Amino acid sequence: MSRAHLRALGLSVLVALSAAFGAPYDLTALDDEFDDATSLARWQRHDVVEGWPSQWKALDVNTTSPGHLYVEPYSSAWFAGMRAPYLFKEVTGDFVVTARVLASGRATPVPTAGWSLLGLMIRQPRPSVTPDTWSSSGENWVFLTVGTADDVGAPQIEDKSTTNGASSLRTRPGRAGWVELRVARIGRSVLLLRRFDGEGWAVHRRLDRPNLGVTLQVGVNAYTDNDSLGVVNDALAYNRTVVTQGRPDLVGRVDWVRFARPDVPDAWRGMDLSWNVSDEDLLKVLGR
Repeated sequence: MSRAHLRALGLSVLVALSAAFGAPYDLTALDDEFDDATSLARWQRHDVVEGWPSQWKALDVNTTSPGHLYVEPYSSAWFAGMRAPYLFKEVTGDFVVTARVLASGRATPVPTAGWSLLGLMIRQPRPSVTPDTWSSSGENWVFLTVGTADDVGAPQIEDKSTTNGASSLRTRPGRAGWVELRVARIGRSVLLLRRFDGEGWAVHRRLDRPNLGVTLQVGVNAYTDNDSLGVVNDALAYNRTVVTQGRPDLVGRVDWVRFARPDVPDAWRGMDLSWNVSDEDLLKVLGR
């Protein structure tokens, strides 16, 4: 049996023990400091898993940019049924995932192509889906990203929530340079946090997502240059295509990604945290 199979078997046993005895298994084994080029093999690629063509222009660990995950996507977008590059690990139950990320242009501190962003994404797995059986109505995911969006060249943060293929998004001012992002899944709630250098954690957005399953894909997404895609009326046709003649301008670096179990008050169990807990109380638990 291969090491990968043994690792997967061990993880499944831990999950089973967690369910049986109520004790959360440790997620730190999923961490990646990106100081070992071979660690890329421990991430799953959305395009490979579901059989889509690769939209990665560049992808490596501790090679192009020592100590980092380095990514450059082709012109692409995560919106509604449209897909883009995504690396993930599967996590069962509640979790907190945190990453330190840097989104720049090839020659500028901020990307110069609209909707060029990098960050953290959680997504409902679709294990039986292939390009021949795919439909946009099965797309359920949330992300928090940094780069530039509708104010091209200005640093921005985008959050987006997609439910059964319908997306809602917001953009807010961001900052150039390294940013820490955090996504917490606690029961039915998804909490998005960010931290600029020299500042404390801030609650960015709260979402009630009771339709997300117990096991989710959790990882790093990237997309760039929405304008080169034109008006997309057929998401499936877009998903089967790699746009190599656009003007992508996102260079993404990830310093590390770390996973943990949230230690939350018993009163929060089963509660919709999208509205009935204060930011101050959320930060006492998630802002450490």
